[in-house]
Amino acid sequence: MGYIEICGCIHLHTTFSDGGCDYPTLLMAAEDEGLDYVCVTDHRTLDARNEGWEGRCGHMFVLIGYEHNDRDNLNHYLVFGVDRTAEEGTEPQEYINRVKELGGTGFLAHPAEKRNYIKALPPYPWTKWDADGFDGIEIWNQVSDWMEQLRGWQSLARLFFPYRFIGNAPRELLERWDDLNRRRFVSGIGGVDAHSRRFSYGPFSFVVFPIKLELRCLRTHLLVDAADWDILEYDRTAKAIVAAMRDGRGFISNFDRGDASGSEIFLWNEKRGMIQYPGRQTENLPLPMTMIARVPDRARIVLLRNGQPIRSARGKSVEWPINETGVYRVEVYKGSRAWIYSNPFPVGQYPIL
Repeated sequence: MGYIEICGCIHLHTTFSDGGCDYPTLLMAAEDEGLDYVCVTDHRTLDARNEGWEGRCGHMFVLIGYEHNDRDNLNHYLVFGVDRTAEEGTEPQEYINRVKELGGTGFLAHPAEKRNYIKALPPYPWTKWDADGFDGIEIWNQVSDWMEQLRGWQSLARLFFPYRFIGNAPRELLERWDDLNRRRFVSGIGGVDAHSRRFSYGPFSFVVFPIKLELRCLRTHLLVDAADWDILEYDRTAKAIVAAMRDGRGFISNFDRGDASGSEIFLWNEKRGMIQYPGRQTENLPLPMTMIARVPDRARIVLLRNGQPIRSARGKSVEWPINETGVYRVEVYKGSRAWIYSNPFPVGQYPIL
């Protein structure tokens, strides 16, 4: 099977719900940015899909899902791969189950959101951690990260240069993600949460996160079968994108810190000539293996096992031996700021020790 890397933005909103730009504006901006795909998730509606916006747009693919929530407007859930919304679901476990029944895939949206410094805009975190059956987690949310850092006089600079101030994925969320992955595979994606809202004050108005800026930060890189990407029939391509997100085949990057396209993060078994990319495994991986990470720019590359850093090096390429079971993943930093988070590599049988 030949994989190719595609790079795009997930969790975008349009005027079909509470977004500030329409589809033509969004798609023009995304094509200008050279994205391979976009995933639009307006709130509790698939009207854009029903009106024909899903499919090929030039060299890019447009995938349309939606964002669900509970009766208190908490526990938001990004849903893909369904042809109708799970409107009967009012509690998280109900709509997680219903999405599965409809053949869909779901991700917890901005699950660690706090917004401690903006009392007028309440957070929308995931609170029902006893729920099960979700496919993945939005481990890094661009708007949540930005809003959490709005404080004091520095907020003015963040309004005019928003994408320059994105921090790192919340450490407590990464720890929870690592713990979940020791019990079963849980994929990770990066979410833009694009709204492109216009704010007015007297005679002045400005757009916070214009759509072109929103698309220049958090991106999710996926590995899809080249045969699925090359065909014209959009249904097969849509399924390939959803499957890659669900199975965690790829990594998340902050484009503002450098274009991470072309990065390679994989396990290699020399004896068998076997390459294993990040994501859900269909069989136990044979030990020993070698973790190989190659990135386009010099950076600090960190290897984690069961959530704990075990190796670190600076450069563009590393090779580390893997001799014991565990859940492995790679983080890459430029200075103190995160650039890349890989999806996990489960090595062993669940629960993984």
